[in-house]
Amino acid sequence: MQIIDCSCSIGYKTINYEVVNHEHLLVREKVKQVRDAEEMLVAMDYCGVDRAIVGHNTMADVDPDYGNRAVIAETVKSPERLIPTWTILPSITEEQYAPEHLFPAMRASGVKLLRAYPERNRYLLNRVVMGDLLQELAAAQIPLYLSSSEGWEGIYQVLQEYPDLTVILYNYGLWSHSRLTFPLLKTYKNFYIETGDMQTAGEIREICNKFGSERLLFGSEFPSNGIGGPLATLFGSGIATEHLENIAYRNAERMLSEVKL
Repeated sequence: MQIIDCSCSIGYKTINYEVVNHEHLLVREKVKQVRDAEEMLVAMDYCGVDRAIVGHNTMADVDPDYGNRAVIAETVKSPERLIPTWTILPSITEEQYAPEHLFPAMRASGVKLLRAYPERNRYLLNRVVMGDLLQELAAAQIPLYLSSSEGWEGIYQVLQEYPDLTVILYNYGLWSHSRLTFPLLKTYKNFYIETGDMQTAGEIREICNKFGSERLLFGSEFPSNGIGGPLATLFGSGIATEHLENIAYRNAERMLSEVKL
């Protein structure tokens, strides 16, 4: 069975890495990080991961433009196994993030997925600030990674304004999230969750039973988590092989194939 890890980061952060434990409660602990693509591939090989969708820690810690360049510099070393993501900013202040500039740059660099850190980068992810880009992302079915570590309200708001937007929730904390995520799974057909923080017993199986396995993507959130733990949780979830294959790689492959760039 193939395995695509949908949520990994390359590059050194600070000594203590922020790990979401519960809503707005961050635990800072020392974790093993990877400096570059070569070290990322070693970590993937150790756990039997075929491909990984990756960002670069400098996207959030230094500057989105710098981080976007840094992730391409690493993923081009192994384009068959490392799939790059970029971070976005409002085009009203950074014109290169307007769709007419961003999309050609994405095509040229093989980027099909994006990330947003609105709180860290001091903007609001809504129609007033980023309507030009968000509308085009929804139309092009370009997935946008969002974390509830920056608040659930922003995720709810952007989906209310753009119900067809493809959103991948990640880094949402280890406590049960069902009261917050189940309404989104029920209401928005393009809302997905990567499984890195699903460590409550029976979570994966319950979501498969209620909403289908098509809404989950295997992801470790490495290095916030080690790859092996979330992988063991997935294979120990007790779900059917068809569901395992959907989560392990089929859903990610379908999502990437549907992007219109």
